[in-house]
Amino acid sequence: MQLNIILLNCQDLYIFMDKYKGEDLDTITPPKWQLLSTSFFPNKNLEKVNQLSKFFLHHKADILMLTEVGGKESLENFNKFFLQDKYKVLLEPSNSDRGIDLGYLVKKDLEVETQLISHTKAKLENGKKFARGVFELRLIKNNKPIFINLLTHLKSKLDLKKQDFEGRTQRVSEVKYLAKLHKKLSNDFPNIPVFISGDLNAIIYKDQTEPELSELLTKGHLLDIFEIDDRPFEKRVTYCYFDKKRDRFDMQLDYILVPKKYKSVVDTTQSQVLSFFSDRSIEYPDSLSAKLALPSDHYPVQCKINL
Repeated sequence: MQLNIILLNCQDLYIFMDKYKGEDLDTITPPKWQLLSTSFFPNKNLEKVNQLSKFFLHHKADILMLTEVGGKESLENFNKFFLQDKYKVLLEPSNSDRGIDLGYLVKKDLEVETQLISHTKAKLENGKKFARGVFELRLIKNNKPIFINLLTHLKSKLDLKKQDFEGRTQRVSEVKYLAKLHKKLSNDFPNIPVFISGDLNAIIYKDQTEPELSELLTKGHLLDIFEIDDRPFEKRVTYCYFDKKRDRFDMQLDYILVPKKYKSVVDTTQSQVLSFFSDRSIEYPDSLSAKLALPSDHYPVQCKINL
């Protein structure tokens, strides 16, 4: 069984349509699009929503693993009105104070059952909970799991209260719990791959790997899918940062991690960072304004696996 998986931080995918009365979404104006919602959070720019839907439909993903989703209502609206209702929506509330949750879209015609398990209430070693959470997806066939993924969005490096430099202490606690959970699942299901995926808000790349993530590689025996074929750094970039001098810094923040013992299930020839536009190679933005024009500030990661 081959699975086409796409991971993306959707950047504030709020799609609230509680006042929708059947208006034509192909011709509706931006102001009227916003008026369809009574939410405190504004709807994501309609042109960007359409770009995302066109992208997802083009690549025909079996599973979409999404972060920064504005709750289940937003994901259900995205699926129903923009993705031709092709997917099953799997999402539970996270701990985010911005309402940016994590969710899965799984193709309805995929011949598997699905189970979503939330770990948002888990207590970390620092006494706190995850900044967002961990959502475990199990694909089940013939009453047995055949694939498990742990989707997360680790604490960002923002430290507005100046209490935890770059959020590192919180991120360390989140990673330790994640590694412990991964080990338990790997022991419980030794004959199936257990992946970890998401926006990790830190770097995994050879000797530049940030300390708080190294535990996933050492104790978890995990590999970034791009490490399997030693992909060069410029082929791994999922996020571009512009400083005050307008200089661009490229980094990879979004990862799909596979257990080393199961690296052979990954089709490296069909796993890559994708452009949002057709099958063109990625042209990273040369300015902040060009970045802001994209449908998300992160780039999608595609992984094809054979189970």
